[in-house]
Amino acid sequence: MTNQINLKLSDKMFALAKKYSENLGFDSLQDFIRSTLREKLFDKNDESISGLYTLIASEKSLAKTWLTKEEDEAWVHLEKEI
Repeated sequence: MTNQINLKLSDKMFALAKKYSENLGFDSLQDFIRSTLREKLFDKNDESISGLYTLIASEKSLAKTWLTKEEDEAWVHLEKEI
């Protein structure tokens, strides 16, 4: 399922965003906006979101195959971010 939104931009912001997206090689401004949202919501460096998903998705699997001190440290690091 997909949802559609309407977004109002000033003429200046629209022109700058369109030019910027073209310079980055996007086919459309819509593709650029979608990609930007993905980066903000699912960026691997944004541990507040991705760390939570990683923690939830990995908990059962990691519990079965815990092998190293590094894995212990990584797990503690992810838990602190939540």
